[in-house]
Amino acid sequence: METIISAKPPDVLADNFIVATNEDWVREWQIKNSGVIVPIQPDWKLYMQLQRTSTGDLGVTCSTDNGRLVVVDQGAGKFGLRLKQADAAQISPAGYQYDIVLVAGDGIYRLVTGTITVDQGITNIPGQEKWIHYPLILRP
Repeated sequence: METIISAKPPDVLADNFIVATNEDWVREWQIKNSGVIVPIQPDWKLYMQLQRTSTGDLGVTCSTDNGRLVVVDQGAGKFGLRLKQADAAQISPAGYQYDIVLVAGDGIYRLVTGTITVDQGITNIPGQEKWIHYPLILRP
């Protein structure tokens, strides 16, 4: 007799990266379960928050609802971070912890975890101070 795992949450990916306050933040991931691609269903939601490592303060909330997380390729299980520079400029340079969770019909699953180092950008584009942005924490 043998006991095997017949179901489990998707694999959690550890991903650390560096961004700056003067650029758009773009990053993409893919959902897999034991190496098998998991297609993203239309009713699934993704959520992410950055928490400042030194203080625990919330830096930004990203989700498929506010467009800061997007489904890149539904069939391939790919999703991504899309944070515009106008929003990135509001985030204090520091180290942040983050994770991304998936809300599916049958539960909540952690997909990605890691650290994001936010560097102070040097070069600014003329006129970018007039670009539209949304409040980072208040918007869902």
